Amino acid sequence: MAEHTLSARLVEIESMLDRSRRRFDEGSKLVEEAHRLLGDIQQALIGSPRSMSPEDSEEAASKLLASLKATGGEMPETLCGGRLAVDQVQRLIRIDGHPIGITEMEYRVLELLAFARNNVVTRAMLLKHLYRRSDDQPQPKIIDVFISKLRKKLRNASGGAEFIETIPQRGWILRDIDEKQGA
Repeated sequence: MAEHTLSARLVEIESMLDRSRRRFDEGSKLVEEAHRLLGDIQQALIGSPRSMSPEDSEEAASKLLASLKATGGEMPETLCGGRLAVDQVQRLIRIDGHPIGITEMEYRVLELLAFARNNVVTRAMLLKHLYRRSDDQPQPKIIDVFISKLRKKLRNASGGAEFIETIPQRGWILRDIDEKQGA
């Protein structure tokens, strides 16, 4: 009798687990669809294509870097409503006037984001900026590591402010907020 009860209970638990797995899968699909739709809306708002082929992305990286070099490397003294300053001579950043210690690669990531402010910077663009020769390039996921570490340092130094925004399926953007709009 006890075996029959345990067996019945086991079947009931397996059935509950199966229902839970199906609900989890349905929930995951809903989350993925929501992320995709959010990306579509964000792309419509910033006026850029939702997806790019690797060739288009490489061409966009080349064009952005060429235009940055052609402008002579002019960068405003402050960004993000005056909260973020990049000192190109000392290769140093300041948040609200306080210097922040970052690595050379983190500085170069921020440098490109600052030059391209208000424009999406793709992984390909960052790889091309950080690693001049394509045969020197590491795995593309290293960019995620640099962005993550840089975000954490900026967030800690600014009391939780987010300066770098992720644009799903595209890249990152440093929004240069006017002080009148709020920082």
